[in-house]
Amino acid sequence: KKKVIFGKVEFLKKNRTERMNIMSSLEYKIWRRAVFERDNYQCIWGRKEHGNKLQADHIKPFSLFPELRFAIDNGRTLCIECHKKTDTYGGKTKIK
Repeated sequence: KKKVIFGKVEFLKKNRTERMNIMSSLEYKIWRRAVFERDNYQCIWGRKEHGNKLQADHIKPFSLFPELRFAIDNGRTLCIECHKKTDTYGGKTKIK
C-alpha cells in the first residue's frame, strides 16, 4: 500500500511541476494577458466592485483539457473570491 501512496505523491509532484513549467511559459503569459484584456481587467462576475486581485481561470479544467490551455475562449477573469467559488478551483473537478 505504501507504494501506491508514494506513487500518487510522485504523480502529484510531477503534475505540479509540469503545471508550473507551463504557467511560467511565454505562451501561458500571452494567454493570461489576452484573457485579462478581453475582460477589461475586471472580474466578470463582480466587475470593479470585486477589486483588482485577479486570476485567469480556465473554464474547462487545465488538467483535463490540455488542448484548451491556451484557448482564449476557455478563459475568464475572476477575482480570487469568485475563483474559489468555481467547481474546479484548487484541483476540484466537478464538471457539469
